[in-house]
Amino acid sequence: MAVLVARGLACDKAIQRGCSPKLSHIVTSVYHRKETLAFDDVYETKDYDITGTLNTDKTYGYRCKSMITIPLMNHEEEVLGVMQFINAMDEDRQIISFTEEHVTMLQSLASQAAIALSNRKLIENLENLLMEFIRSIAVAIERKSKYSSDHIMRVAKLTEMLAERIHNAESGHFAETRFTPNELKEISMAGWMHDMGKIITPEFVMDKSRKLERIMDGIQVVQERFARLALLIKYLRTQLSAEELTAFIHEHISSAADSSTIDSFLEEARCFIENLNVGDEFVPKEKIERMEALAGIDFEYEGCHFFLLDELDRKNLSIQRGTLNSEELKVMRAHVSITWEMLSQLSFPKKYKNVAFYASTHHEALNGSGYPKGLDAPQLPLQSRMIAVVDIFEALTAADRPYKTPKTLSEAFGIMANMAKGGHLDKDLVDFFMDSGLYLDFARANMLPEQIDEVDIPLIKSRYHFA
Repeated sequence: MAVLVARGLACDKAIQRGCSPKLSHIVTSVYHRKETLAFDDVYETKDYDITGTLNTDKTYGYRCKSMITIPLMNHEEEVLGVMQFINAMDEDRQIISFTEEHVTMLQSLASQAAIALSNRKLIENLENLLMEFIRSIAVAIERKSKYSSDHIMRVAKLTEMLAERIHNAESGHFAETRFTPNELKEISMAGWMHDMGKIITPEFVMDKSRKLERIMDGIQVVQERFARLALLIKYLRTQLSAEELTAFIHEHISSAADSSTIDSFLEEARCFIENLNVGDEFVPKEKIERMEALAGIDFEYEGCHFFLLDELDRKNLSIQRGTLNSEELKVMRAHVSITWEMLSQLSFPKKYKNVAFYASTHHEALNGSGYPKGLDAPQLPLQSRMIAVVDIFEALTAADRPYKTPKTLSEAFGIMANMAKGGHLDKDLVDFFMDSGLYLDFARANMLPEQIDEVDIPLIKSRYHFA
């Protein structure tokens, strides 16, 4: 006895296209009318078009005779598909008609099949709902920022691309690495959820584009202080001699200026503070010392207080990397711990049990210097390392970050090479990321043309691989 199981997808699509269902076809009729059809000899039917059956029999040298077609219905009377049985046989393997007993048994079988299909569809729908929910949360987090960065989306997509490339690698370090479909979906989920903890990160921290930024950019207040000081100098020129003004400048402002150079001194100092206000990869000690010297300009004159920088300004301008001070950096870094706290409480299906761990370990380092737990190489699986590499690359090259200038490809890989050399990133993954050309595919779709420069891969590798 041959068995044919047909899902209702083709019938549904026909209706969606505006076509009327062809009820003269047996399977279509059973699907839409929700009624079982049985034939002692299907060739003898006059009520249905059996052209398809005749052509199939002719192609395969078969002879369909007895036939029963049963709708697979769930508890809501929705037809999930159709099950068709062909050519019932007796003990001598002779074709016979389907008996009442056959019909009862096969309808019971169809009912069980419908339950299985319904459960599978339910699971698929729940997983789809989970992914849609994950993506909607990611979008909500991104929209918290007034700059509407798409960092999470880009990291998620690039993580998926990297996983696929590794899975399909035929040579090199990852030639034997393969992911199951569930593992690929698991790492995709982790990529989408890696920054979920930012849902509680204050916007003023996420969006802090300059070191002095508070409710507004504090540089405006500093500029006004410079302007007040310049006005005082202008006033003193009408009240003091050049020698007296120089003495005043040496006592209260700087020994490096005098009555003739004080204007250019203040202008240059203002520009210096404005530039220092911008987040940088690293601010040398000399610049911090110069800022502190300017902060020392603080005096009273005729009951008025003149100064350039207050204590909070000094603290923020002393930031050597980026725009966040130590307290703000602590708040920002807390998003990883919050990601773990939130995701670890969710009852993910067993096949996705590692989502919370992968998502919350992308700021850990192989040398144990990362956060929040200081995990090291033996504790960090490949999936965690992959998200870490992708997150760093995207952060360095993103053109929509308000607090930094986007890096070119060669600049980004130069920084990543130093991180690989220092034991922060996985060297083999950084190698693969460059060798596979994945970075270039991503760059062409997501980066500015001026960022896409030539990458000397052997030179980059030489910085963290040693003979």
